[in-house]
Amino acid sequence: MKGHLYLLFSLLIIPSFTLAQDEAALLIPYTDKEITINADLSDWGNYFSYSFQDTTTIIKVPGDYDMKTLYPEDFNFSEVKGAKSKNKVLFYSCWNTENLYFAFTVWDKHLFAEILSTKFKPRVHLNDGIEIYIDTKDDSKEKMDINDYQFLIDIKNNSEVFRGNLKESLIDTIAVPKEYAQNILFQSAIKVFGDINNQKEIDSLFIIEVAIPFAAIGLRSHTGMKMKFDICVNDIDYPADSAIQIEEASTIMWAFNWSGYNDFGFPKYWKHVRLVGAPSWYANISEKYKDSWFWIYFLSVSISLLIIIFLIYRNYKIKRLPTSEQISKEKIIFIDRRKQKNELSRNEKVLKKASEYIIQNKSEELHSETVAKNIGVSLRNFQRITKEELKITPTHFICVVKLNLSAEYLKNNKGNITEAAYEFGFSDPSYFSKSFKNHFGISPSEYIKQ
Repeated sequence: MKGHLYLLFSLLIIPSFTLAQDEAALLIPYTDKEITINADLSDWGNYFSYSFQDTTTIIKVPGDYDMKTLYPEDFNFSEVKGAKSKNKVLFYSCWNTENLYFAFTVWDKHLFAEILSTKFKPRVHLNDGIEIYIDTKDDSKEKMDINDYQFLIDIKNNSEVFRGNLKESLIDTIAVPKEYAQNILFQSAIKVFGDINNQKEIDSLFIIEVAIPFAAIGLRSHTGMKMKFDICVNDIDYPADSAIQIEEASTIMWAFNWSGYNDFGFPKYWKHVRLVGAPSWYANISEKYKDSWFWIYFLSVSISLLIIIFLIYRNYKIKRLPTSEQISKEKIIFIDRRKQKNELSRNEKVLKKASEYIIQNKSEELHSETVAKNIGVSLRNFQRITKEELKITPTHFICVVKLNLSAEYLKNNKGNITEAAYEFGFSDPSYFSKSFKNHFGISPSEYIKQ
């Protein structure tokens, strides 16, 4: 666009500040927050913000050239129309590991977007909208080079992308060397408060939200990255049929940027920015394992289901645990010692032997197979005996023996409830308390009081 050589000779625009070339870099913060590109800025937090506006004083053009020399000699500059209203802009920016984010709120009372681009003539800049220039390496001097990009979006969400042209940058006569039709994917969304292209209505504002992937502009984001930005606004206050088109300029257009200039594309005058902040530990993990999240999710769900199944099964076991009234204590642990060994039945001898083994290994987590093996009977035989004598399973037999031992332990004040649980091989005091209550009808604490 030959440096956006805008005809700004009636109402000419300068923000209320200028940029010192040695100005410290502006700090663009990191965000872990999800930003949806929908022109709704409610999901933006306390990010970098910058306000600027147009004025009606004198034109300010960067570079050492006279804009008038770039127009036909017979061009009548008096035909340039003055702007009807002054635009104000509130600009936001932030970044995450994948994208650079930009958001604009532009207060504009006259909204027009009638000009269409053609295959060989990009003309989005002739409508109301915004422009973003990025020097990705913070290394450009007088002219745009291959590391510099220009993004244009108008209020109908038409967009164009330019990139600096390395060969043309070496030609003295080309003020802004750049290439059109760049195949760069980015996101933008527009929200307009007003009636576009209706000169009888007074409009309010428009909002533009943009996400530019770092990968699309050849970058891998990191904290401390330095770049340069130029943030610009195009302002059209009249219908297209009121304009005289001269190449890529018009007699009804105005433009201004956040540095106080009305012509763009000169990296020497762009603002230095630096990315600050860093991803949280959660975001770092998410990025590191983003390709594995499905399996992590699947594994987490599977483990959760297993835990739920285990808890359901454990509660089921507790509920099936026989109460102290349902079984003979004599055949559990306190077998009548008045009976001589030869007075015990064969089944009772097995139960007595099992009880003695459980007492000797009371702190261990015992299984039916282990007990059966160590008392010299098969698991099947052990199951038959506990069922015939007590109508319970070997697992319940082991648990009931331990519960009776723990009752004696608590009654004799040998320890508290937690100590009793671990003393008799219950890995979870809560499970111990529930089992105890289900068997004896009262909780361990109530048992101690009684």
